[in-house]
Amino acid sequence: MTGTNAGGLFVLEPWITPSLFYRFLGKPKGQTAMDSYSFCEVLGPVEGRRIMDSHMETFYVEAHFKELAEKGIEIIRLPVGDWTMKPWGPYVGCMDGQAEKITWFLDMCHKYGIKVLMDLHAMKDSQNGYDNSGKTTQVTWSDDFHYTHKVEAHFWGPWNEKMKKYDYINEENLQWGLDVHESLLKKYGSHPAFYAYEPLNEPQTNPPIQTLKRWYRASRKLVQKYAPQAKFVFHDAMVEDPAIWDDLFADDDMHNVVMDVHQYSAWTSNLNTTEEVCKNWETYTEANSRSKYETWCGEWALATDTCAMYLMGWNNAYMNPQHECAWVDCPKPYMPKETAVDLDRTVGAQGPFG
Repeated sequence: MTGTNAGGLFVLEPWITPSLFYRFLGKPKGQTAMDSYSFCEVLGPVEGRRIMDSHMETFYVEAHFKELAEKGIEIIRLPVGDWTMKPWGPYVGCMDGQAEKITWFLDMCHKYGIKVLMDLHAMKDSQNGYDNSGKTTQVTWSDDFHYTHKVEAHFWGPWNEKMKKYDYINEENLQWGLDVHESLLKKYGSHPAFYAYEPLNEPQTNPPIQTLKRWYRASRKLVQKYAPQAKFVFHDAMVEDPAIWDDLFADDDMHNVVMDVHQYSAWTSNLNTTEEVCKNWETYTEANSRSKYETWCGEWALATDTCAMYLMGWNNAYMNPQHECAWVDCPKPYMPKETAVDLDRTVGAQGPFG
């Protein structure tokens, strides 16, 4: 199948919608946001909802679905947050309206003959520590305008860096996640555009593999109960050897099971020529073709360096580009003037700085 992602619509990632985060430039600690959680925390439920509504009404419109269908897109991976059906913390009020917008998205896909892979992209306490999980973990401010970010996945429990293991597994969080799965599948699983379900995106930072397998099995049972026609798509947690997942499901119990892998060349060092980049793709694809499961590349990019604005997080750059980047104008706002904020284009870099 030929597919793409609808990233940035429901789960915010600054690199996808930079201008949405311009409003926080030049603001001190406590007034800045770098992900969905802090966006709602700083703006509050009323203003946050106003801006989010404007974003959702503008970022995807019906014309986009028509254009995608005309380009031969057969499937769209739709990232959603765990707050959609179970609002918690700062998401209460701020993210209201997303459940109805998801229904609209599914309706549009059905109208234009496009399948949907619903992907639970953001999970309570973060499954990987990055902004794409909803909350950037371990952000420490040295002063009002400088911070550091240490990546930890707190969804599974408290990580013990010294012992290199979790002090304990947070079973309440695991059950929370399954409850979210059930509520999403109950509401959307029977929609004619609902083609596949992915229980968690990129649980890649210190994943407790055996716990993750147990959790995946429980999630699949919910898919079989509420959306028996749908494929169950599990992410490989960035584990390099696909054979590690062979015992996830028995050989005679693999119906509608798919393994999701993500391929990005930008973070692979020493790829200096087109040939080296292509060889890297070939090696990666060949390794995953040995998996016993049907395998999808659910995220990918042909980008070969890390030049994109905010790619490493809002106003952050923990990895220097490997080659000289071409300078381009910062993206312009895409929302109406009532809700859009542009950066000051007469000055240099604006903090706070990661």
